[in-house]
Amino acid sequence: MKSVTTFGEVMLRISPENKGERLTQSNTFKIEPGGSESNVSIAIKNLGIPTSFVTKLPDNQLSEKAIQFLQQFNVDTTKIVKQGKKLGIYWTENGIGPRNSNVIYDRENTSFSEVEVSDFNWKEIFKNSGWFHFSGISASISKNVYTVLLDAIHNIDIPYSIDLNYRSKLWKWLKKDTSLVKDVMTNLCMGATLIAGNESDFQNIFDFHQTSNSEDTLFDEIAQKCFDRFPKLKYISISNRIAISASSNTWNGFLFVRNDKQFKYTGLEYKLEPIEDRVGTGDSFVSGIIFGLINKSNYSYQEIINIATSLSALNHTTMGDASRFSLDDVLNVIKNKGTGRILR
Repeated sequence: MKSVTTFGEVMLRISPENKGERLTQSNTFKIEPGGSESNVSIAIKNLGIPTSFVTKLPDNQLSEKAIQFLQQFNVDTTKIVKQGKKLGIYWTENGIGPRNSNVIYDRENTSFSEVEVSDFNWKEIFKNSGWFHFSGISASISKNVYTVLLDAIHNIDIPYSIDLNYRSKLWKWLKKDTSLVKDVMTNLCMGATLIAGNESDFQNIFDFHQTSNSEDTLFDEIAQKCFDRFPKLKYISISNRIAISASSNTWNGFLFVRNDKQFKYTGLEYKLEPIEDRVGTGDSFVSGIIFGLINKSNYSYQEIINIATSLSALNHTTMGDASRFSLDDVLNVIKNKGTGRILR
């Protein structure tokens, strides 16, 4: 089976050891690797498709911690370049109830931000790959990363996907100019097979806003505008989170298929309460979509979106970025309609 190749920055996530503590309050912290594209590699590998993660890291023990973490899930790390001086870090304070979650990034001057086109032989990297994935987070880090991504998609003859993942605290290299962000992401999305995101990602990046007053047509409008802008695009996935509080959400998502009679497929809806950790849950959602599309001879579009929403719902129940769930886990949740019954 061909592998899925993902490209992005894996970092060390630092968060208070005890749930509910604030960063300013805690004296003990958990340190674990995380990052959008590495999360996707892990999630898809857990579902049964081989994956390869590509990045640039300094040659030190902190990077080795991240690599060993990926290898625990049998993600291929042989294409990782070791050069530079700094590994990215992000501090996470999980919200509870009315208190928002908060993230503080330390991603400037990292090895990843200083990638060069010469670091990666994409034709060689894609030789055994059947799908390529990256996110808007990577493009937001530096012009160097954007240039490398352009080189990657210009050397590609396999489907590729982008999770928009707009982060307002990033895009410093463009001085957070939304018109320039739109141009950059448009260039990267022009040949994509799948574009994923939530409602606000599409609005913040592409200015796709609703023109009608009907909530029922909101996601349909966004999808149609996206298909109109990107003629090569085949699929759009949009996650849908209704936050009652930081601890209680309603969760589902949609899959839109160009030139399909039904056009829109709505995933199973879950009431998530309490939420252990929502970081990385969007990565699980897009992982489920990619898994399903690669295996679309085995699954209907309705089954694909159900797998994606269910995998993501499961990821809300554990601490840490990475999904810990197999395909059997996901199918059991779908079969039992998320009731959480004991499996005896």
